[in-house]
Amino acid sequence: MPAEAIRARVEDLPVAPGVYLFKNAAGHAIYVGKANRIRDRIRSHLRGGWEERRQQRMLDEAVDIEVIVTDSEVEALALENSLIKQNNPRFNVLLRDDKNYPYLRLTEGERFPRLQLVRGMESDGDSYFGPYIPNTRARLMQVVVYRSFGLRPCNIDIDGSWERPCLYYDIGECAGPCVESLCNDDQYAEISKEVKLFLQGRGEDLRGDLEGKMQRAADNQAYERAAHYRDLLQTVEASTREQKMASRDLGNRDLFAIHREDDRVALQVFLVRDGLVVERRQYFWDDVGGADDEEILTTCVQQYYHGGTNVPAEVCLPREIAGADVLADWLRSERGKAVQLLVPKRGPKKRLLELVAQNAQLAFAHRYEKNEAERGAQLLQELLDLGHPPQVLQCIDVSNLQGKQIVASLVSLRDGRPDKNSYKRFKIRDLPGQDDFASIAQVVTRHFRRVLDGDVKPPDLLLIDGGKGQLSAAVGALDELGMQQQPVVSIEKGEEKLFVPGRDPVPLQPHPEALRLVQQVRDEAHRFAITYHRALRSKTVIRSQLDDIPGVGPKRRRELLEHFGSVACIKAASREDLVAAVGPVLAARIIEFLAADEVPG
Repeated sequence: MPAEAIRARVEDLPVAPGVYLFKNAAGHAIYVGKANRIRDRIRSHLRGGWEERRQQRMLDEAVDIEVIVTDSEVEALALENSLIKQNNPRFNVLLRDDKNYPYLRLTEGERFPRLQLVRGMESDGDSYFGPYIPNTRARLMQVVVYRSFGLRPCNIDIDGSWERPCLYYDIGECAGPCVESLCNDDQYAEISKEVKLFLQGRGEDLRGDLEGKMQRAADNQAYERAAHYRDLLQTVEASTREQKMASRDLGNRDLFAIHREDDRVALQVFLVRDGLVVERRQYFWDDVGGADDEEILTTCVQQYYHGGTNVPAEVCLPREIAGADVLADWLRSERGKAVQLLVPKRGPKKRLLELVAQNAQLAFAHRYEKNEAERGAQLLQELLDLGHPPQVLQCIDVSNLQGKQIVASLVSLRDGRPDKNSYKRFKIRDLPGQDDFASIAQVVTRHFRRVLDGDVKPPDLLLIDGGKGQLSAAVGALDELGMQQQPVVSIEKGEEKLFVPGRDPVPLQPHPEALRLVQQVRDEAHRFAITYHRALRSKTVIRSQLDDIPGVGPKRRRELLEHFGSVACIKAASREDLVAAVGPVLAARIIEFLAADEVPG
């Protein structure tokens, strides 16, 4: 194995801080890491210590290892960041900016900057603002900038040599830099500066400047110009009020939070400047393997601040992380000043951090749950030849214990989300013993009679938890009701394939989005049925074994359970203990009754 070749080199590796690179047969770095003692860290990789699947995949592919020694762990951290950026190794947790939401880019590299709507951010020297949610807000901000500040909306090359401006100037959406006499380079640079302050949410910095311009225009009797600055002030104040959360206690800091489900993670970053939340950024990972939350937070902070741009005096995290001192020293070197890593416990920082976490959860749901549910529904439509993607899925599951207390559940998913107002629970009636097929048929009949009566709407797809027999029972019940058009399938646990009436089974493993959607509704139906069954069973056990004993009423039952803890403990108690608790007569009755209850039949 390739890992054996690496293992043979371990003893020759340095016991010093530095960076190591696992490489594949093509010589490409597939994982980059840092360590205070390189040899010990490589040994831990070869022993395991990551999540097994991720670890084994990396070791199976690795054929060589390269190390770079540094003078300190802080230097190793900086070098690790640089090598990750250069090599983009597939087994590292990589910080990737979200490309789904729009940003506004101010093209400051141009003579007459423009404000463009773009997807994602680039390291090109321009200023980016956003992301804007919903998407329409980005275009609205563009229009506000054009109408209020006069930044040019056109994309043509201009140099101020035109004789007359275009229509944008005439309708008041451009300052006219194409005509030098209307707006020269210095005047346009001032406009660009104001636009930047406005989009950064720095209304306080902008307000004083605009008030001064308004006053000077009024003093010079340029009343139309003064009215323009008055309206612009109102726009800035209104935007500052509605867009940002503010608190003098928040100062300048960034706040990080993540939301994770399985191997998918959403990261949310709030940027606070002068007490205002001026921007938020979000990033996503589709497969973090065995990386834990602490590793993800550490990695994202490193990669986020690589290059030293906009490092604040304080970084707030939702939890403690290992190596925080080293990370803080590295951030100090990037910023040039001290940087503090905090985990807020109370106050406005804690409240805002909770809001960041809530936004991370919402971002996760927006990116994954909705998109995956839509894709899963589309796949089910294709696989089952449905007329349209199933928006509403319902699933029926039966639960029992040795044929006793047979119950069933019916749960609904709408657009991939539980529709709990449509959940139903059923007690199976008039069956002599355990009969899953008859139970399924009874539930289908009872529920779809309500559909025929107009009390509820039918699902787009009915799922039965079970195999071919359960499916046949459901189909038979629907046929008797005259509802042959109702789409129905079943899925047997472990098989992970759909049984479809009149067709060969449809395997779901090649279609993970459809499989997850089906598993979601099936597991929810199973959970709901089990919960209901346990509640009924616990009541029944207590009543049949205690309340039916002559002389044991609700009060005595409660005293017995408080004294002994459970019915099992009462059964295991000695005669002396029972006599001490309830007296000799009732103790004899309890012993006789519980002993008889254990005899079969």
